[in-house]
Amino acid sequence: MNKPILLIIVFAIIAVLATKRFFDQRKQNEINDSSLPVSYSVVVESKKDYPYPNMRSRERDVVSPETFRYEVYFKPLNNMKVMKVIVTEKQYQEIEQGSQGTLRMQGTRFLGFIPD
Repeated sequence: MNKPILLIIVFAIIAVLATKRFFDQRKQNEINDSSLPVSYSVVVESKKDYPYPNMRSRERDVVSPETFRYEVYFKPLNNMKVMKVIVTEKQYQEIEQGSQGTLRMQGTRFLGFIPD
Protein backbone atom coordinates (compact mmCIF):
# COMPACT_ATOMS: atom_id res chain seq x y z
CA MET A 1 0.00 0.00 0.00
CA ASN A 2 1.47 3.38 -0.82
CA LYS A 3 1.96 6.01 1.89
CA PRO A 4 -0.56 8.71 0.84
CA ILE A 5 -3.46 6.25 0.90
CA LEU A 6 -2.38 4.88 4.28
CA LEU A 7 -2.09 8.42 5.65
CA ILE A 8 -5.60 9.28 4.43
CA ILE A 9 -6.99 6.12 6.06
CA VAL A 10 -5.30 6.95 9.38
CA PHE A 11 -6.68 10.52 9.34
CA ALA A 12 -10.15 9.22 8.47
CA ILE A 13 -10.07 6.80 11.42
CA ILE A 14 -8.92 9.56 13.77
CA ALA A 15 -11.69 11.87 12.52
CA VAL A 16 -14.36 9.19 12.98
CA LEU A 17 -13.21 8.35 16.53
CA ALA A 18 -13.01 12.03 17.52
CA THR A 19 -16.50 12.66 16.16
CA LYS A 20 -17.88 9.65 18.02
CA ARG A 21 -16.28 10.86 21.27
CA PHE A 22 -17.75 14.36 20.78
CA PHE A 23 -21.28 13.03 20.26
CA ASP A 24 -20.96 10.60 23.21
CA GLN A 25 -20.03 13.51 25.49
CA ARG A 26 -22.93 15.59 24.17
CA LYS A 27 -25.33 12.70 24.77
CA GLN A 28 -24.05 12.22 28.36
CA ASN A 29 -24.49 15.94 29.05
CA GLU A 30 -28.06 15.79 27.74
CA ILE A 31 -28.79 12.78 29.94
CA ASN A 32 -27.35 14.58 32.99
CA ASP A 33 -29.35 17.73 32.21
CA SER A 34 -32.63 15.81 31.92
CA SER A 35 -32.03 13.63 35.02
CA LEU A 36 -33.56 14.51 38.35
CA PRO A 37 -31.16 15.24 41.23
CA VAL A 38 -30.79 12.19 43.49
CA SER A 39 -29.52 12.05 47.09
CA TYR A 40 -27.63 9.12 48.59
CA SER A 41 -26.63 8.47 52.21
CA VAL A 42 -22.94 7.69 51.93
CA VAL A 43 -19.64 7.32 53.74
CA VAL A 44 -16.48 8.76 52.19
CA GLU A 45 -14.48 5.57 51.65
CA SER A 46 -11.30 7.09 50.23
CA LYS A 47 -9.81 10.08 48.46
CA LYS A 48 -7.15 10.14 45.79
CA ASP A 49 -5.22 12.92 44.12
CA TYR A 50 -2.59 12.40 41.46
CA PRO A 51 -0.83 14.34 38.71
CA TYR A 52 -2.87 14.29 35.56
CA PRO A 53 -1.08 14.87 32.27
CA ASN A 54 -2.95 17.40 30.18
CA MET A 55 -0.13 18.28 27.82
CA ARG A 56 0.45 17.26 24.25
CA SER A 57 3.51 15.19 23.46
CA ARG A 58 5.50 18.18 22.13
CA GLU A 59 4.90 20.11 25.34
CA ARG A 60 6.34 17.41 27.60
CA ASP A 61 9.84 18.88 27.31
CA VAL A 62 8.70 22.10 28.97
CA VAL A 63 8.73 21.94 32.75
CA SER A 64 5.49 23.40 33.99
CA PRO A 65 3.37 22.95 37.09
CA GLU A 66 1.41 19.73 36.89
CA THR A 67 -2.34 19.67 37.08
CA PHE A 68 -3.93 17.29 39.53
CA ARG A 69 -7.03 15.14 39.29
CA TYR A 70 -9.06 14.76 42.47
CA GLU A 71 -11.20 11.67 43.01
CA VAL A 72 -13.44 10.82 45.95
CA TYR A 73 -14.88 7.34 46.46
CA PHE A 74 -18.28 7.20 48.16
CA LYS A 75 -19.76 4.00 49.66
CA PRO A 76 -23.57 4.14 49.87
CA LEU A 77 -25.04 2.93 53.16
CA ASN A 78 -27.48 0.63 51.35
CA ASN A 79 -24.57 -1.58 50.16
CA MET A 80 -24.55 -0.43 46.55
CA LYS A 81 -21.24 -0.40 44.70
CA VAL A 82 -18.68 2.30 45.45
CA MET A 83 -19.13 5.48 43.38
CA LYS A 84 -16.09 7.33 42.03
CA VAL A 85 -16.59 11.07 41.60
CA ILE A 86 -14.12 13.53 40.08
CA VAL A 87 -14.22 16.84 41.96
CA THR A 88 -12.43 20.19 42.00
CA GLU A 89 -9.55 20.91 44.38
CA LYS A 90 -11.75 23.05 46.64
CA GLN A 91 -14.42 20.34 46.89
CA TYR A 92 -11.71 17.73 47.50
CA GLN A 93 -10.29 19.67 50.44
CA GLU A 94 -13.73 20.19 52.02
CA ILE A 95 -14.55 16.45 52.02
CA GLU A 96 -13.01 14.44 54.87
CA GLN A 97 -12.26 10.75 54.53
CA GLY A 98 -14.48 8.59 56.74
CA SER A 99 -17.19 11.24 57.10
CA GLN A 100 -20.82 10.32 56.62
CA GLY A 101 -23.33 12.50 54.82
CA THR A 102 -25.54 13.05 51.81
CA LEU A 103 -24.20 12.87 48.27
CA ARG A 104 -26.21 14.73 45.61
CA MET A 105 -25.87 13.61 41.99
CA GLN A 106 -27.66 14.46 38.75
CA GLY A 107 -27.07 11.52 36.43
CA THR A 108 -23.29 11.17 36.55
CA ARG A 109 -22.76 14.84 37.47
CA PHE A 110 -21.57 15.64 41.02
CA LEU A 111 -23.73 18.32 42.65
CA GLY A 112 -22.37 18.27 46.19
CA PHE A 113 -21.67 16.48 49.44
CA ILE A 114 -23.25 17.59 52.72
CA PRO A 115 -21.66 16.00 55.83
CA ASP A 116 -23.96 15.03 58.71
